[in-house]
Amino acid sequence: MSEALHPRYLAVWLYGRLCGHLCEAGGNVRFVPSEAFRADPQRPTLSLSISVPTEAGRRATAEVFDNPFHPALYNTGHALPPYFAGLLPEGELRKRLELTRHNPGDRDDFGVLASAGEDLPGAVVVLPADLDTLPAAVRAYGVTGGADNLEICVVEGATQGAASVSGVQNKLALSTAEQGRRYTLPSRGRLSDVIAKLPARGDDSQIINESICMRLAAAAGVDVAASTVLPLSTIEVDGLAASLGEHLRYLAVDRFDRTPGARIHAEDACQVLGRMPAAKYAGPDAYVQFVAVLYRLSQSGVEHVRQFFLRQAVNALIGNSDAHLKNFSVIYPNGRLPALSPAYDIVCVAALPGFAAYGQNVAIDRLQREETLATYECIAEQAGVPRRIATAAVKDAVAQARAHWPRLLDELDAPPVLRSVIGERLEGLSLAREVRPRA
Repeated sequence: MSEALHPRYLAVWLYGRLCGHLCEAGGNVRFVPSEAFRADPQRPTLSLSISVPTEAGRRATAEVFDNPFHPALYNTGHALPPYFAGLLPEGELRKRLELTRHNPGDRDDFGVLASAGEDLPGAVVVLPADLDTLPAAVRAYGVTGGADNLEICVVEGATQGAASVSGVQNKLALSTAEQGRRYTLPSRGRLSDVIAKLPARGDDSQIINESICMRLAAAAGVDVAASTVLPLSTIEVDGLAASLGEHLRYLAVDRFDRTPGARIHAEDACQVLGRMPAAKYAGPDAYVQFVAVLYRLSQSGVEHVRQFFLRQAVNALIGNSDAHLKNFSVIYPNGRLPALSPAYDIVCVAALPGFAAYGQNVAIDRLQREETLATYECIAEQAGVPRRIATAAVKDAVAQARAHWPRLLDELDAPPVLRSVIGERLEGLSLAREVRPRA
């Protein structure tokens, strides 16, 4: 075995309970569930890709736990298994977290996860493992192939004030010091409760776009995360406003996976389905699977499925061609069963400057323009959901959008390009033309 093979271990906790260990050696990463977690039929749900909290899901859960090379538990090429990969940020936040690692070897996914391990999406906490109490099964069976003479690398713990928020857009996870007036980086032992979506340097037009679109979505019946546009000066991070533009604004979005002093577990649809973040742009089959999960496992399955179809219809009407799987999440109010989270990241992408050059989004926009009631009814049918749920939700979305959006666009002083794009879609989309106004 190579002398360069130095295993690293992280402990994975959920609601203060050890779920297992993430183990890495030679670029191979495996999650090894703890024996107590495996054996408990009432275990909290870490991810539906790993365990299903129903009697019918026992076989699927056993198939995952009994196969150490199951794709939900194991990955290669320095990549984390899908659920854990989905906890990582992208873009500028990823770069900032990498720079907090003193050991260059900890600037990969494994190390970056540890850098924000005390303030991750949902209720999971990932900390450097206690090597003195590391179970023999983890040390030998995890990724080291039974070799017990390897030099173990000690992973650097979480960085003060570091938190991970998934997605490409530049953003910060902040703690509220004074509601609407002052926000700071989380201090040790204090969780973030707000996501600050930052403007581009010298331009906050996308922030205004998203704020207005979230208001429009709410008016059409979508359950949206609470958000507020605030001046950058309310963020107490040295040099931030000066570097982006003193006069600019950002969007402060309340975290639905936090309550005062506590965490609520959550995961996005990629994590639910065991897909890597790079596979977030998916075809209808993935959405069929996600709808089926909501319908079969949620305590209020019909309402969550209705919200899903409402949201998808609004995305089409509003021009949000970036509504990929990572923009749909579930929360676990009782720790075990999923519920669709409030909506977030609703943007009229079609109104953004340079939209014509966004190849992926232009292709999705083209598909949205071709959607009809039958498109949504087909997804419902394949997911085992009564077609009438999708039909009623989509018709309601179109009716509410027609009734409220023109007035709101005026009241919110929407930029002309936003009014033009959304107005054209309300009249010109196949879906809008098919669902006629009530007489």
